[in-house]
Amino acid sequence: MAQPLRLTKQSSPTRQRYSVASQRPAYILAFLLPMILYYEVALYTADINIQIKAHDALIRFFEWFDMPPTQGLFFGGVAIITILAIKHIMSNDRWLIEPKVIAGMAVESVVLTLPLIAIGSILAGLAAAMNPSALSSLGLSERIAVSLGAGLYEEFLFRWLLITGVHTLVCNVFKQSNLAGLSIGIVISAIAFALYHDFPDFNTLGGVSLLFFGIAGVYLGLIYVNRGFGIAAGTHAAYDVVATTLLASIAA
Repeated sequence: MAQPLRLTKQSSPTRQRYSVASQRPAYILAFLLPMILYYEVALYTADINIQIKAHDALIRFFEWFDMPPTQGLFFGGVAIITILAIKHIMSNDRWLIEPKVIAGMAVESVVLTLPLIAIGSILAGLAAAMNPSALSSLGLSERIAVSLGAGLYEEFLFRWLLITGVHTLVCNVFKQSNLAGLSIGIVISAIAFALYHDFPDFNTLGGVSLLFFGIAGVYLGLIYVNRGFGIAAGTHAAYDVVATTLLASIAA
């Protein structure tokens, strides 16, 4: 994972301790595990297809290794769990989880959705954030599952893998600074994130919607490099839950 880009100095030892702990692999794993389990179980139990495109991309990757799609559905979650577990083992940290840190991560993720909600409201509200027709046939539990899956796997692909990959290329191959690597990674991932929502039928989203996804991509990228994968995924998932449940109900 890319090293966090420190924009501000922590003001107190307690806050600094939480900031560091919430970016450790064990805490990220403990925080995201319920989301992973909820989404992966829903893939098997839902009456209709709720697989998101980012998760499908991971399944297609596993198909290259002759893994049948029906057997590989859960491998997206396994990939995240395995990587985090390996990173934790390599860090030599203890398997000790403080519940208050997990609770803090949940609260922080919810609070960080507020700017996205405000931006979405300014940019034509719900139409700029979601496609209601794609959700009209889903029940509440299925909408929550789709929201959690989007937060997990879109952040895994566009923030963790893409930003890290671009950062590595810019810094190690082109010998640029850490700031340059992260900045270019955020911009590229935001553009890819916006285009992803218009794929495979391009030009189906309006300019306002693409602008929203681009801004959201930059915002989530900044969260990722400052607060880590766990908070970025939690924020994305929390926003999508609000957008697919509360805001969709209001719009209806």
